[in-house]
Amino acid sequence: MNARISDRRVLLGLMAAGSLAAAPLALELPPWVLAVFIAGMAWRYFHERFQRFRPGGVVRTALMLLIVAAVYRQFHSLLGRDPGMALLVALLGLKFLEIKTARDFIISLFLFYLVILGGFLYSQSLWLGAWALLSVTVSTAALLHIMQPTGLDQRQRLHLSGAMLARALPLMVIVYLLFPRISGTLWGLPTDAYAGLTGMPDVMQPGNIRSLSESSEVAFRVNFDGAPPPARALYWRGLVLTETDGQSWRQGTERAASKVSFFPQGPPVTYHVILEPSNKPWMPALDLPATRPRDARYLPDFSIRHDEPVNERLSYTLTSYTRYRTGALDETEREHDLQLPAKLSPRVRALALEWRRQDAAPLQIAQAALNYFHRENFVYTLHPPLLGDDPVDEFLFDTRRGFCEHYASAFVTLMRVAGIPSRVVVGYLGGELNTAGNYMIVRQSDAHAWAEIWTPQRGWVRVDPTGVVAPERIELGLDAVRRLEQEGVALGSLPEAAVLRVLRLGWLDNIARHARWYWDYTNLTWYRWVVDYGQERQERFLASLGLDDISWGRLLSLLTAGVLLVTLGYASFLLRPKKTTDPALALYRRFCRQLTRAGLVREPYEGAVDFARRCKHRRPDLKERIEIITRYYVDTRYGKSNNANQLHALRSAVMSFRI
Repeated sequence: MNARISDRRVLLGLMAAGSLAAAPLALELPPWVLAVFIAGMAWRYFHERFQRFRPGGVVRTALMLLIVAAVYRQFHSLLGRDPGMALLVALLGLKFLEIKTARDFIISLFLFYLVILGGFLYSQSLWLGAWALLSVTVSTAALLHIMQPTGLDQRQRLHLSGAMLARALPLMVIVYLLFPRISGTLWGLPTDAYAGLTGMPDVMQPGNIRSLSESSEVAFRVNFDGAPPPARALYWRGLVLTETDGQSWRQGTERAASKVSFFPQGPPVTYHVILEPSNKPWMPALDLPATRPRDARYLPDFSIRHDEPVNERLSYTLTSYTRYRTGALDETEREHDLQLPAKLSPRVRALALEWRRQDAAPLQIAQAALNYFHRENFVYTLHPPLLGDDPVDEFLFDTRRGFCEHYASAFVTLMRVAGIPSRVVVGYLGGELNTAGNYMIVRQSDAHAWAEIWTPQRGWVRVDPTGVVAPERIELGLDAVRRLEQEGVALGSLPEAAVLRVLRLGWLDNIARHARWYWDYTNLTWYRWVVDYGQERQERFLASLGLDDISWGRLLSLLTAGVLLVTLGYASFLLRPKKTTDPALALYRRFCRQLTRAGLVREPYEGAVDFARRCKHRRPDLKERIEIITRYYVDTRYGKSNNANQLHALRSAVMSFRI
């Protein structure tokens, strides 16, 4: 094991395995880490090629300390997912400079297996699983080359490596399906693993929701039991904001609800959500949720909050009512929902009080505000102008151009001045129906803000002032608004039929969209049956086999029995009497099958030479090739100097023979 390895092909195999193992981390780690890894491989290759520039122990130690210092400076720590993987990959690049013996090669390969596993700390997607399978195959082939340096070429080693993994697949599936699962996770990631996750902000101020809407990342996916509600009813409640200083909105004091206090006014809608990680506790729910998932709290404002920030994909099932009536407000809630900033513009106050003098009914005042937005030519735009110290006043009377948070903030401020309890709700609106899997994709670009006002007759009533200015945003989604702006079409200026003609996709765009849908559906299926195979899904799988309420002991017994059955099956297959076939004879039989297609059938009593003589007589055009193949066959099988070169010549001649 400590013998030196001088075969350059072994080193090239190790480099190929290392490159495949580290490639998925190229988008996750700082560029200099992969540069160090590549530089280490290149340095070792040039040393092998020219027998020069090999660093000594002092140089390698200095480089190691430099890498450790660089990682610490980059991440301010040597612990955690990112610094740990960066340190591992960079030092593996340095390891190439000192590899000498078979033991060094084997240690490096086992560390490459660890790098492959480390990639799953960043993603558990289908493509990464396929790439990991390829990486393991190449790494195992490199390991075979070290353990058996002669007798197999690279193609045969890859074939053997793939065959070994294929034979392990049934055992892997049995262990995966039957090994007892526990609720929760066996281990957790450090906090640095969640940096950069995109989610709904807990403070709303002009511009932050618009910035979120520029992201095409998936927020969550939804599968409905039955037909989904219409697009105008797809308001996904995230969090409710009640406190404002005139420039931003945030949540008030949080309280848990003892019970759900609303009255359904229509049929229930049941649906299943797969929420992407966001490092936020908000759990989007169709307005208005009637249930809460496990490990979550139902707040008095009808939003749902997970007990911990959502740092991995989360599946949950909810039931909601899109038509409802809520109950009365207590004094504390009323006080919070009437709070105004210390400094309020006189123009804003005068406008709201004028509406109140005309009609004190809350719904009539709200309608007056909506009429104001419509009458005064307000514009919904993805690129609103910057606002100063009093954004509500400047938006209402000066710029009159804004995004959904501008309209929601201004509307709630006006309602509170008029004495109507009101609040801002942020979440998502709409979604894209993926027809490949019949589920809905809601992206960060679907982020939206709207308002709620409280009335004595109906309780909390949703009012979306954006819909007055840009009905296309409500009915067609933000992507349609973005495309209309690109086409120079003013929102609300065209009838619906004309808008749909403008938004019609070309055939190439339509193909690309369906390709994205099928890819997303494939990844979702991978998640449901592989990544999300936890305790609940295992219990459902076992129940489908008639194994309800099975204990851990019985499950382990079933697992052991399955492993033994597969092992015995493999043993009987490997120990069966094998019928060996001479490779030269197998190639000659293939040649005879080619001649059979031309009507030249070999008789059972005919030898190779007699058959060739008859074939040449019948097909003079094939005479030369028949003679060559027959000579190679006879020499390879019956000659005294049977060797690999003759067999290779026979194989090449037979494979190129066509009639």
